Amino acid sequence: MSARDAGRRTAPSVVIGSGPGGLTAVQSFREHDATSPVLMISADPDPPYARPPLTKDYLTGESERSELWLAERRWFTDHDVTLRLGTEVVALDRAARMLRLDDGTTQSYERLILATGSRPQQLQVPGGDDPELILVRDLSSGERLRELAATHPRVVVIGSGFIGCEAAASLAVRGADVVLVTGEDVPHLSRLGPEVGRRLAGWLRAAGVELLTGSAVSMIERSGDGWCLHREDGGSVRAEAVVCGGGARPNTELAERSGLKLDHGGIPTDASLQTVDEHVLAVGDISYASNTAAGRRVRVEHWGDAETHGQIAGAVLAGVDRRWDTAPGFWSTIGGRTLKYAAWGDGYDEYRVVDDGDAWSVWYGKESVLCGVLAVGDDDAYERGRQQLEQQTPFAAAS
Repeated sequence: MSARDAGRRTAPSVVIGSGPGGLTAVQSFREHDATSPVLMISADPDPPYARPPLTKDYLTGESERSELWLAERRWFTDHDVTLRLGTEVVALDRAARMLRLDDGTTQSYERLILATGSRPQQLQVPGGDDPELILVRDLSSGERLRELAATHPRVVVIGSGFIGCEAAASLAVRGADVVLVTGEDVPHLSRLGPEVGRRLAGWLRAAGVELLTGSAVSMIERSGDGWCLHREDGGSVRAEAVVCGGGARPNTELAERSGLKLDHGGIPTDASLQTVDEHVLAVGDISYASNTAAGRRVRVEHWGDAETHGQIAGAVLAGVDRRWDTAPGFWSTIGGRTLKYAAWGDGYDEYRVVDDGDAWSVWYGKESVLCGVLAVGDDDAYERGRQQLEQQTPFAAAS
């Protein structure tokens, strides 16, 4: 046996990324294998923490920094997991099973889980790259938002996605003068339809958010101590601070440079999160994974599904057979109201609303098959809808 092969036999399994997919992968691996060496490498300087609260209860002051931690450093020590924070993997040599780190050192691996997540998307307009704009994604940006809220400024939030809506409502609750600007006529028009969009707009207005809809931001320029945002319809709005909720981009560059090909913006995997390389798995935002219930590959960017991916991949890494077979889903809280949504994520061609007053739900169909469900105040409808999604229930029979 060569020295290179001997090194491989003693090399650890490595997880790159400390988000929900990376952390649950390590935890799942340790549940099934208590002794084999495992290493987590993360560019984030902080131990794993929850990101959804950054635009919700952490921003409103209902929770504190100490409540964000998902695992303290002691957990890694107690479970014999080597942890390297503030370290970026800059190159992946799949043939040699070797990683090159930003400090110039290298690290071999036996098997590898890529859990590199995503980063906020800059607004592609003049001025959209200003470093003083707040792009919400990590703890430092969440803390910056929270500090901003305490000063009660005039804030423009760009984008009516879930992060934009959550941040706008939470800032308004804290007393900020908030304007949300979107090119959509109502929030989430393309994803959730006009009826849900009108209701979400009502939630935002009730929270104190002013809505400027139907015309996107075309330019951002400095104006005194703040900004002036120009819109495509010729209008403009001024603000002391600007929050961009323009979506996220998966961090796939490391995988691409290693020769892994992308499809639908993600790394194709089977239902066990295994890529075409038998030594590499991919989870979370970067994965375009087969789902046995859907009967096809699906790419999602939800916190809970990244956790599910990690649980599966960690078990697979330890030699346990696991498959992704649950429908993707997530929760969002906007102005104190919570919606739950599960869907395959590839659109719909019909929908119906079931309204029982305070509790209501929306059922989405595509080609006469249920493809999504949204529920507010009706947890039973949400759980029932997820099961029916997984069972490929005909749209007419779903309820």
